[in-house]
Amino acid sequence: MRFTLKQLAYFIAAGEASSILKAAENIHVSQPSISNAIAHLEDVFQIQLFIRHHAQGMSLTTAGSDIMVKAKQLLRDAAELEGFAGKLSDQIFGSINIGCFIPLAPIITPELCHGFMQSHSGVEVNVSEDDQSGLISSLKKGVIDLALTYNLQLDSDINFIPLVELKPYVLLPANHRFAGKTQISLTSLVEEKFILLDLPLSDTYFMSLFASRNLKPRLYARTRHTEVQRGLVAKGYGYSLANVRPLNQRSLDGSELIYLPLSGHNPGLTLGIATLDKVRKTTVVDIFSQFCSEQINTESIPGMTRF
Repeated sequence: MRFTLKQLAYFIAAGEASSILKAAENIHVSQPSISNAIAHLEDVFQIQLFIRHHAQGMSLTTAGSDIMVKAKQLLRDAAELEGFAGKLSDQIFGSINIGCFIPLAPIITPELCHGFMQSHSGVEVNVSEDDQSGLISSLKKGVIDLALTYNLQLDSDINFIPLVELKPYVLLPANHRFAGKTQISLTSLVEEKFILLDLPLSDTYFMSLFASRNLKPRLYARTRHTEVQRGLVAKGYGYSLANVRPLNQRSLDGSELIYLPLSGHNPGLTLGIATLDKVRKTTVVDIFSQFCSEQINTESIPGMTRF
């Protein structure tokens, strides 16, 4: 065989990103490596795989699209073969691409993936983070094998295994007048400045908690970054709502934060494993999913504290 699986993987990455630059960023390799892989494949196959558009990326030719379908199948078969061989030797080999919802990623993936790789040293775990729509898109394109995310607007072709429900809580600075309470209502905070975690779907969820009580928050700031959210709260610029409860109850500059459960009935977000339905799962994916089910539950969540 005059080409490698790695070259096919680089070709697929470029085809999905429609850009060598974006593909290099997505899979963390150099642009020349991807360019060389594509050039080699075009030379071996004697066909043009891409049409280059000046300053506008690239698009697959008809032949390139057909080749990419076959290339993806070949990589899936190779992963399955590796997993089958691992079964025969009672060891697990291969790689797995995991996507994680942005606010969850820095909290749960380091400990979770570290623990898995310690138990299965022959497995390479690759982690990326995205918002919900990005994760669903990556699952459907085959960029990731599974996603650790919430049960928010999942399409009918997405299979979801629920693991644990994360209830909303209030995030306050340590010197807040309500810091000594055991729980708090939104009604008692509604006149104070509110800092919204402004990610797609998350923003709608948090605002719905106010709407269900016929309340309108005094919106002070919006941010897509949890550390900006936590930093603003810690410095006294307002309060916020969250579901993820990091063990570290300080902002990046060391300022202390308080987590208070939200009183009353509040629908939580269910954290679970999302995969594309009707796609054969490799042995590595199955074993990692089982590992997640064992590590993420009502008693313990990697990187998070309990109330």
